[in-house]
Amino acid sequence: MKENSILETKDHPSYTAYLRSDGIVHLAMKDIEDYTVEILREQIRFLSEKSNGKKLPVMLTFSSYNSPNDETMKYASKDENMKYTKASAVVVDSLALRLGANFYLHFFKPKTPTKLFNTKEDAVLWLRKFV
Repeated sequence: MKENSILETKDHPSYTAYLRSDGIVHLAMKDIEDYTVEILREQIRFLSEKSNGKKLPVMLTFSSYNSPNDETMKYASKDENMKYTKASAVVVDSLALRLGANFYLHFFKPKTPTKLFNTKEDAVLWLRKFV
């Protein structure tokens, strides 16, 4: 896999955002209790600032199970909240995360290509198709 570097990092209490040299944005969720609409708005704000009017491929990783409520999942799937996202790769390393992510994909059907992966490496390989 081609080596990349981190061009910019934004640390937030609930996640760390990395703008990578390969054009992928990595949103690494921290160990938080609830994944709220407010957190999602902050992530969208970061994407809007870094997108230069283009959609970006996004990789989400989780350090623990973060439980978004229905309001957050509905908000995440709205078209206007996906205007900076070209594709989403969600890295899941536990059954709980896989079940939660599958629930979101099945019931809220995101409008952008979204796929689950077991490793960051596989997620990056897939996302590079969208750079």
